[in-house]
Amino acid sequence: MITVKEIREPNEKKMIRFFILGCSIVLLTYAQTSTGLMFTELIVHRTCLILIGTDDTSKCNIHGKNDSTANELHFEAETEKYASMIVMAKAMIESLLSTVVSLFLGPWSDKGGRRPVLLGGTIGFTVMLTMLSLMCSWDINPWYLIIPSIPGFITGGTITVVLGAMCYTTDSTEEEQRTAVMAWMQTAIFSGVVLGLFGGPIISTNCGYTTVFSIGAICSALSTLVIYFAIPESVKSAIKESHLRGLFDVSLLKKLVTSIVVKRDGFHRFVAWLAIFVYTFSVMLQVGDTSIGFLFAKARLDWDAAQYSYAAGIGLLLTVIALSGASLFGTSLGASDTMLATLGLVSGLSCALGKALVSKGWHMYLSTSIGMFSAIVPPVMRSILSKSVPLDDIGTVLSLTGLLETLSPMGGAPLFALIFSHYLPPIYPSPVYLVSVALFVLLLLCTACIEVLTRRSRNLQFYTATPEKETEE
Repeated sequence: MITVKEIREPNEKKMIRFFILGCSIVLLTYAQTSTGLMFTELIVHRTCLILIGTDDTSKCNIHGKNDSTANELHFEAETEKYASMIVMAKAMIESLLSTVVSLFLGPWSDKGGRRPVLLGGTIGFTVMLTMLSLMCSWDINPWYLIIPSIPGFITGGTITVVLGAMCYTTDSTEEEQRTAVMAWMQTAIFSGVVLGLFGGPIISTNCGYTTVFSIGAICSALSTLVIYFAIPESVKSAIKESHLRGLFDVSLLKKLVTSIVVKRDGFHRFVAWLAIFVYTFSVMLQVGDTSIGFLFAKARLDWDAAQYSYAAGIGLLLTVIALSGASLFGTSLGASDTMLATLGLVSGLSCALGKALVSKGWHMYLSTSIGMFSAIVPPVMRSILSKSVPLDDIGTVLSLTGLLETLSPMGGAPLFALIFSHYLPPIYPSPVYLVSVALFVLLLLCTACIEVLTRRSRNLQFYTATPEKETEE
């Protein structure tokens, strides 16, 4: 039986360790976000220069011109057509590698440990960004720029780092502290995204692409060093019982299936299934909103990219504040996980309803502000899930959520794009966001079922424990 290390340390010391782990995640997500934005821009620029075969670099101005002629617009459309194929190929490679690796890493980490998962993701990303920092200074075909994605995501990418962090949190915390710590990890993710959104374009404009990727590689390397020197292993028998050669054992897939299907002691199946359902669809709704957000703002409010980016950045800042406040609310006032999830779902529902009725710019800011608590739902559902499965299967079950999170863009983005394209913003209110409202209502009903099932489980445990106590007396 796999046992997890009992860390007999003061709570203050453990919280410092979680803070350090969160800082390493901030560094990694900053590197991912800042370089991701600039990579797309770099692909467009290189496609224009090399694949189109023009010697006039003024035609490849990334920021474009408001007085573009018909020929220039046609040239731009042709460039974006090639560039979109390269970006799509990169996304498919990364998604495929992340999906396959996450199927095995979670079950393996229950035996092999959490540190290899954390270190593998950060090292892979460091290698990828180092390669890009060198390659972007060469005049090469832009298709070659997707090669670094292979070493970057062959260890799973950032999704495995998040998976390892959540498993580490589960191993090292009591149930009453877990939701707050997972919310802090989610806050760290969003903090890195905010810094990347604002920092990447500024560095690129003033220093160029090589500097952006180099800084990203340095941040990833620092994240690796922080984890290596400051984060100890939480799985007690990791080194003795498991080796890397067992990583792609087919029996791990069987363990993944049986861990969420087979009935056994300590496994609340229906609670776990509902938590997975709510988690998956909440992430899908976030991805879907992101995929059409700019198109909606452009069609409805006539916003440009700068206006939308500013509004999105403000929204992420509010989300970071909301996540911190929600975690403190849960620990200080003793709010249950389902209460926090309900707060997040109601916030998301209100945001979607507000966007469906948007007609002015300030309406969009108001809707974004109302929806700032919606990001609390995924970490809360992870916490509920971790409390509903045996300790030996934590990594296995959480790897499933990572897999579903990786696959959610394949469901959310096409669904929202299809509805949006058939019912464009002149239709009022916007049907695409009314669909979101309906799905949020469904998730609220699922959360209510989780609360009912959890209370019944507690009552049953209390009922069965009473006769034993009386017998002893």
